[in-house]
Amino acid sequence: MEKIVLKGQKRDASEEARAIRAGKEVPAVVYGHKQETISIKMGSSDVLRAYRVAGENHIVSLEVDGKKMDVLFHEVQKAPVSGAIIHVDFYAITKWEKVHTHIPLTFVWISKAKTDEGAIIEEVLKQVEVKCLPNDLVDAFEVNLSLLEKTGDNIKVSDINISDKYEVLTAQDEVVAVAAKAKVEVIDTAAPQAELPADPKDAKAE
Repeated sequence: MEKIVLKGQKRDASEEARAIRAGKEVPAVVYGHKQETISIKMGSSDVLRAYRVAGENHIVSLEVDGKKMDVLFHEVQKAPVSGAIIHVDFYAITKWEKVHTHIPLTFVWISKAKTDEGAIIEEVLKQVEVKCLPNDLVDAFEVNLSLLEKTGDNIKVSDINISDKYEVLTAQDEVVAVAAKAKVEVIDTAAPQAELPADPKDAKAE
């Protein structure tokens, strides 16, 4: 993937976040082990475009007042109603320093439990927490659903083929996917019968 470039500028401590957002910009901070924490602001549309492409697993080249640094989107705050990005934390990285992040899971292949037994495949876990070098960041780890051969089988984190380049922080015994028994719903199609009076005299009275 081509490196994503994002430009920002330092913001004054007296600038309020509300005023920055009103000007169609997003307040943000940049920090890291070897990076002094700085407060910046960027165009809202630029941030949204970069985040859609990069997510949390792609390096972004951030330029602030002429200085370039490699960063990751570390935390993104969004407005609860509109979903607009209202604040960003960037983590400045160095080439040989491991980063702490979450790698999404993508589910591939077909489960025999589903095709042969009609089991429902429940995708329980959506991402795995890891530490790795920046250049080893990937879009996703693949989960092989063909491991689910019969109803009741499950796939755990330990079953995912993850290279030892990654320090997996998610518990190895945590369930990722399971072949659950399909629920059978019984529908009574018999037409309801009208209640008959207990005594023939009651019928005449009506």
